[in-house]
Amino acid sequence: MIVLISGASTGIGQSAALELARKGHTVWAGVRSQKSFDEITAIKIPELRAVFLDVCDESSIVGAVTSIREKSGRLDALVNNAGMAVGGPVEGIQLEDWRRQFETNVFGQVRVIQECLPLLRKSRGRIVNISSISGRVSSPFLGPYASSKFAFEAISDSLRRELKPLGVKVSIIEPGPIATPFWEKSRSSGLEKIDRYAPMLREIYGPAMEKFKKQIDLAERTASPVTVVTRAIMHALTSRKPKTRYFVGRGISATAALFNTLPDTWADRLMLARS
Repeated sequence: MIVLISGASTGIGQSAALELARKGHTVWAGVRSQKSFDEITAIKIPELRAVFLDVCDESSIVGAVTSIREKSGRLDALVNNAGMAVGGPVEGIQLEDWRRQFETNVFGQVRVIQECLPLLRKSRGRIVNISSISGRVSSPFLGPYASSKFAFEAISDSLRRELKPLGVKVSIIEPGPIATPFWEKSRSSGLEKIDRYAPMLREIYGPAMEKFKKQIDLAERTASPVTVVTRAIMHALTSRKPKTRYFVGRGISATAALFNTLPDTWADRLMLARS
């Protein structure tokens, strides 16, 4: 199997790339920087290959898929893992940050899918979209991130139904807190930067943001190992009957069921009591 994984420089993407390559699959690990390219290349696994892939850069996407087509001749699977998180109060987040969030987590993912689909239709391959529990349950101060994942969920559902008659399977993976560098990378995008907001917004939202940040810190400390997501990706790519949706992490399935079943007012109380 020949697989392209976006966002493969660290965390979930790198873990999945290494596991697949060790099992004999040819993996194209999509990275954005020369440093990440060199680090992937230095890993001595013959089936692991680095490719430059910036999901926010049209020429990078086209170049990556063209390179795979020329060097491998086909593509059997795509794992859309690239992503980032913007946090903070809806009132205070600049529109440029909202656009950056959606450009990475939504539009970039769609463009990669579009470019890969001719190859995936030909191979009757698979697409695995890495979403989040935040694509089903939206917490305060995670509006940009959660809304981008809600959008990605909807796109994935439509895509799965469009491609099923064509023999291409689509799975969505919805992790809860996972122990990866994603947490550290996201700190500079909102909750750690309360001081950047206007004094009025700091006064209004500051105490609640501090409480929610403590919940985020707790979630990071108790996060599930990245291997639980890797196992779900492996199953979605190799099982004869992959699931359409994978809940991954401690208590995530129960959390999703609870918040999607409760009346909104009850869910709000529960969410705010936790934060």
